[in-house]
Amino acid sequence: MKAILILGLLVFGISAVELEAGVPILLKEIKAIKTDHTEFTFLLDLELSQGGKVSEVVALVGDLLEQMKRDQLNDDLEYAHRTTTLGLDIEWLIIVLRNLTKERQDKNNQLSELNQVLVGLQLQMDALTEQLNILNGKEEQLRQTRAQEAASYSARQENNGKVLAALNEIIPKLQVAVFDQEGKSLLQTEQFEIVEKIKRELGHNHPIAIMVAMTTKFDVPTVKRIIDKLEHIRNAVISLMQQEDEQETQSQITFQTQIQEIAELREKFSKDFEVTSQLIKKRTNDKVLLEKRLTIINRDLSLTEQLLIQTREYKEQYDAAYAVRKGKRISEIKTVQQAYDLVDNHAKKHK
Repeated sequence: MKAILILGLLVFGISAVELEAGVPILLKEIKAIKTDHTEFTFLLDLELSQGGKVSEVVALVGDLLEQMKRDQLNDDLEYAHRTTTLGLDIEWLIIVLRNLTKERQDKNNQLSELNQVLVGLQLQMDALTEQLNILNGKEEQLRQTRAQEAASYSARQENNGKVLAALNEIIPKLQVAVFDQEGKSLLQTEQFEIVEKIKRELGHNHPIAIMVAMTTKFDVPTVKRIIDKLEHIRNAVISLMQQEDEQETQSQITFQTQIQEIAELREKFSKDFEVTSQLIKKRTNDKVLLEKRLTIINRDLSLTEQLLIQTREYKEQYDAAYAVRKGKRISEIKTVQQAYDLVDNHAKKHK
């Protein structure tokens, strides 16, 4: 209506001494126009009633009408451009929202899988730790058992060595004493000395000590039989000591084999432990990065949702404002068009 008011002021400045022919009728027709824009019809009426030339009014109204149509066209073009841009913005925001939602779902799935992997790796780490502890305990037990066996072997061999040394000393002396042809006194003397020495070295209750002691109570044939038994015992002791040596050697070999197996298993489990530890560290770092990304996604989702709502609201308001503005201008154009048609027809009839 600003253009209409300006037109009114312009036409109001055009005056004539008398009305042109037919203007009174034209004024009645203008007043008959049904419009809300009474200020326009009032000014037009005022100009014509004051003697303004119809031809000049036609030109001014025509210019105003064209200007209003150009304004509406420009407004339509601006609206088309702006509403297209807003529509594209909304579509783009919807795509961004959809992509962020999908990415969040994917990241949550990855996080869930990653947590399961970490649980599995931790269980594996715990199992490896338990296996290493078992190996350490087994090795300690093996070493203790080996030490006990070695100590027992040394004690047995020491005792067997004493027995063998005693037998090696006793048997020759008994043989000399028995077969000595110079008298029984030497046999008795040698026997007593041998018996006492055996008791001191092996103990009073040792079977050999008891057996040797018996030689002082029997005759030569009986002592010979005892000597034969002692020789048999000596051979058995020698054989036993050889078996003990062989068993000790085999025990040492078995021990070293078991220790080597434990060492190999420990090395394998230790490497697995280190690899698992590195995997846990890497997966934990991946989880931290994933959680950071999820935080960013959730933030972007919230901002995008707000921006989408605001953009839609703005477009709705812009559409509504345009519709109101267009409706008002179309109404103005219609009014001016009617007035233009009247004055133009009038001008054509009264040329």
